[in-house]
Amino acid sequence: MNRRQIITSAMLATLFTLTLLLGSLFGFKGAGAAPLGQSTATPTPGVVSPAVTRLSISAMAFLPLNQAAVYQKDVGQHLLTLGNKTTTTATDSDIFVAPLNLPNRSRLRGMTVFGQDFDNQGAVQVRLKRCDHSQARCLSLAEMTSTAPFAAGQFESSLVALPNEAVNNDFYSYFLELELTALAGSGLRSVRLELVADPTAATPAAVETWALSGAVTSFPLPNQDLAQVRICTDDLGHLPNSTHYPWLVVDGQTIPLLSNACIDVLGYTMQIRRELNTGSSSGTYQFLHKSR
Repeated sequence: MNRRQIITSAMLATLFTLTLLLGSLFGFKGAGAAPLGQSTATPTPGVVSPAVTRLSISAMAFLPLNQAAVYQKDVGQHLLTLGNKTTTTATDSDIFVAPLNLPNRSRLRGMTVFGQDFDNQGAVQVRLKRCDHSQARCLSLAEMTSTAPFAAGQFESSLVALPNEAVNNDFYSYFLELELTALAGSGLRSVRLELVADPTAATPAAVETWALSGAVTSFPLPNQDLAQVRICTDDLGHLPNSTHYPWLVVDGQTIPLLSNACIDVLGYTMQIRRELNTGSSSGTYQFLHKSR
C-alpha cells in the first residue's frame, strides 16, 4: 500500500468515526425531547400560585392549664385523653394549650382537627387563638367541636377556613386551646394548620408626630378601623412628676405613658390626653397594621 492509499484510508476512517459520533449526539438529543404533538408542563406566565405550608401540631405538645389536671398521653396511639373523670361538666382541668411559632407575615388559611370521640355527652373542642402582647386580650380565630357527626369514633374535621388572617408576631402571640370533656377514651390526636405566604402584606405606615401644648389636651389618632398602633413619647423629664405625664385611652381603657418609651396597642378609638396646665408633651405614632 503506497503513501497516498494510507492517507486516503486514514481520512475515510476519521470521517466514519465523526459520522458515528454525530449520529449518537443527535439520537441522545432526540430521546430527551418531548415527542411531536405532546407538550411538557410549564407554568402559565404571570400566574403564581402561593405555596401552601401545612403545620402539624401533635396532641403530645399540649399542656394542661391546671397543673392538677388528670390526663393521659398515649404515645403509641398518639392520643391525649382525660383520666379519672366521671362527668362531662367543663372545668379548667379540661383545658390544654399548645403555643405556636408561626412564620411572620404568612397568612392563615385553615385548620383541620384529628381525634376520636365515643361520648355523646362530651366533646373534643379546639380553638386557634391570638393574644395581644401589651394587653390582656385574646381572640378566637377558629373553632372546631366534635358534635354529632363525629361522636362515633375517629374523626377528621372539615377544613375550618381562616380568611384574610395575617400572622403578626410583633404584636400577637398564637396558641391552640383544647377543651376536652368527652370521656370513654375520647381525645385529640393532632391539629393541622394551613398557611400561605403573603408577598403583598402591607408595610407599616410612616412615623407621624403628636403634641399636646397650650389649650390642647387631647390628640385623637386618625383611625377609622381596628388597628395596631405603636405610640412613643419624647423625653418628659421637664414635667414635675409622672402625674403630669400624658396617658392613652384605647376604646375607653386608660393606659399610662412613660417618658422616652413606646407601647403597641390595638383598638378602634385612640386618644392621647393630658390634664390642663400640666406642661407640654410630644412623641410619635405609627400604624403597624389595619384590618381589611
